[in-house]
Amino acid sequence: MTEVKIAKIISNGCGIGWAEGKTFFVPYTCPDETVRIKSVVKEKSFFYAEDFELLEASPERRKPLCKYYGVCGGCSLQHISYPAQLRIKKLIFSELLKQNKITLDIDPIVITPGETGLRTRAKLFSFKGKPAYRKKRSSDFVQIENCPLLDPVFFEKILADIPKRRGDTQFEYSKFTGDFMPGTETLRKSVNGKIIKIRRNSFFQSSEEGAGIMCSLVMREAEETGARNAVDLFCGSGLFSLFLADKGIKTTGFEIEDAACISYAENLRDKAKIIKMNAYDLKHLEKTDLVVADPPRAGLGAKLSEIISDSTDHVVYIACEPPNLVRDLKTFFAKRFHVKHLYIIDLFPDTPHFETVCVLSRANTPVGG
Repeated sequence: MTEVKIAKIISNGCGIGWAEGKTFFVPYTCPDETVRIKSVVKEKSFFYAEDFELLEASPERRKPLCKYYGVCGGCSLQHISYPAQLRIKKLIFSELLKQNKITLDIDPIVITPGETGLRTRAKLFSFKGKPAYRKKRSSDFVQIENCPLLDPVFFEKILADIPKRRGDTQFEYSKFTGDFMPGTETLRKSVNGKIIKIRRNSFFQSSEEGAGIMCSLVMREAEETGARNAVDLFCGSGLFSLFLADKGIKTTGFEIEDAACISYAENLRDKAKIIKMNAYDLKHLEKTDLVVADPPRAGLGAKLSEIISDSTDHVVYIACEPPNLVRDLKTFFAKRFHVKHLYIIDLFPDTPHFETVCVLSRANTPVGG
């Protein structure tokens, strides 16, 4: 058996440590803890600890909030105090920058809407008429009677509805309007006092509070730069466009999904323009004061980042996959952009995942144009 000192938590949620010339990934650990490895699975470049004994515990260790923790595959940081989780996520992002040889003049700001009872969007499996998640490192299921991360009223609605479902089902709820999906084809969300309609299978953030934080950051940049017009790439149902247009900013959204385009037209009406196309297929963009981009996990990529850079001096880049944001920063830097503001938004507590909002401006560009 091998003793390992945990150096840090990495992006997959495991602790990492080294001993006997080997790299060990140890789940459910905290930085600076010492463990005795009992059994491992050998992977390509590391050993995954399947069984271990905790020899020295961190003061940041806590009792998990959920009785399914360690069996359910959804959470991996719930044994760590929530303030420490936020610090860990900031360190994960800082390490990502370091690995890519990127040094920033600013420190990322971590923002959270809270830890529990917030999520109003979840995919669950109907297993023998009961809600279930996948087990950790398995395709099997674990039935659940509650989930502390979900809004409690939302979960009660899931319990009542799921006997009607088969297989995986995407559930959606608005705590402000009471709308629940499935059950309706269109659901109304309330974000910072504005109502937005989304259709079945359309994308929305995990909570209305989290979406509100992002909208506030987008509008802060629009106001700071005095934007008169804006482009909203991967605009979905028009969340950011709704706020931009209501401030009198001439806004054009780009979206490829049919349901989202229909919702955008319903939400914005004649306040903004929607162009139905995949933003990845763009060849160029007309000059604009501001580009807001919220791409899927693949990020913008070099080609689209360059097209955006040639069209504007101000960008708000929202990323759910931080490594791809960091990759794309190099293209913006080559076009004389710098990071003006950087935020880590913790929309996924108790997991290693987080959103980033990166505000970029071209060097020597004055505020207001």
